[in-house]
Amino acid sequence: MLAWPDWLRRPIEGTNVVSFSGGRTSAFLVHLMEQERLKGADVHYVFMDTGAEHPRTYDFIRNIVHRWGIPLVCIRMVALPMNKGVGYQVVPVKGLTPDLVPFRDMLRKYGAPDAARPHCSNKMKERPFQKYCKDHFGKDYTTWLGIRADEDHRLGVKAGIRFLAELSPATKQDVLDWWAAQPFDLTISEHLGNCVFCVKKADGKLNLAIRDEFGMFLEFAALVNGPEVRTEGLKNPDASRKMYRGHRTVDEMAALFPDLTRDELFAKLKMMRAFDNGACAESCEVFKVGIE
Repeated sequence: MLAWPDWLRRPIEGTNVVSFSGGRTSAFLVHLMEQERLKGADVHYVFMDTGAEHPRTYDFIRNIVHRWGIPLVCIRMVALPMNKGVGYQVVPVKGLTPDLVPFRDMLRKYGAPDAARPHCSNKMKERPFQKYCKDHFGKDYTTWLGIRADEDHRLGVKAGIRFLAELSPATKQDVLDWWAAQPFDLTISEHLGNCVFCVKKADGKLNLAIRDEFGMFLEFAALVNGPEVRTEGLKNPDASRKMYRGHRTVDEMAALFPDLTRDELFAKLKMMRAFDNGACAESCEVFKVGIE
């Protein structure tokens, strides 16, 4: 474990809202904050659902709620009419499913995100979270993010935001070791974490995700290639479906690495340590604090 910087040593006071992503690191933060809640701290948990997570991510979330008894609130983005932005609706934990509904509504209102401008996180996560918190807690609350001590490039000082690193100096391997000792875990490979076909993922991880979840991919590709994606009024409508790195479309991403089998691609990524950098692995945090 790493040493803590002095500025992280602060008491937990006031209203605290954990932004739970559904990943292992974020869930480890939930575990630590639950110890604080049980000691009397004012702690709340909110999961922002995109409808594009892996089915076993939803199973993991339901396991946490059932086994730990946490008061988790799940919200989904609601696209408001005209220029009124987005709202939210509270949905039951048991009903979480990869139906792509929030993602579809985001595409209709704002067009497709891309690797350089991933507005999906802001529209489907950050804004609904802020509106929910304002409605229920006013303006005086602290947001907690699952950012570890070994992710120092993502840490920083920002009013109203605190981190897992303040509660524990655990590194990525420490978190993985902790989960390995638990009676349940998130049973997906790293490249499937977050939205399965996230625009932030590197080429190899994304192509591997497409191969491993081809049924989900066909539904996703039909949506982003279909008529519901907004292009009207955008600065560059011709580029609206070139969502991925290298200005590639989703179909072009699926066609990469034609000379490699699935297992050969996996072995190549493992040899290149592509699964060790944590990028888009455990969590997709909504508030940028450090330098990405």
